Amino acid sequence: MPTRTIGETMEALGQELLEELDGIARSSHARYRDYRPEDLIEHDVRAQAACTYAHMLAEADRRFVDRTGVQSFDIRGQKLWLFEEPNVIIRLKKMDEDGRSRNYPTKQARAFDAQDDLPGLPSPAVRLTAGYLLDATGTNFVRSQVARPDGKNALWCAAIVPHEEREEEGRVWVEVTRQRRFG
Repeated sequence: MPTRTIGETMEALGQELLEELDGIARSSHARYRDYRPEDLIEHDVRAQAACTYAHMLAEADRRFVDRTGVQSFDIRGQKLWLFEEPNVIIRLKKMDEDGRSRNYPTKQARAFDAQDDLPGLPSPAVRLTAGYLLDATGTNFVRSQVARPDGKNALWCAAIVPHEEREEEGRVWVEVTRQRRFG
């Protein structure tokens, strides 16, 4: 498995792909929030995440289906995209502030998080999770982010800075990895 720093990985992804990942997360959440209020009120957290996830997959497929150097994989229901040039495999998820997904992990999700080989998936591409973080109410979009899973935790997490919030010539990402406390 390639070992790259957060800076090396985010640089390899590049501004264009990071902006697309941000667009996928933002547009999918916005599409979900456009549901009729009487429908939204019936959804629990799980239904909200499932609907948003379905919109993310559809939007990613629209953006990446004919792109050279991008391959799509479906491994037992886990949808992944291999980006050959930066040598990364990306999955899309709702995430917490540390870059972790919070649903019950399947066997293949645990293997993905541990950077292990998965049947039918090329190695040694780095496995990354890209997705979104909501506020404490679960209704407002906080940020898009990319994380490098490392077992049950994330090795690092980077927020994608939206174009309209970036300083001219500013960096498209900022590290948001929280420091762990001892004790």
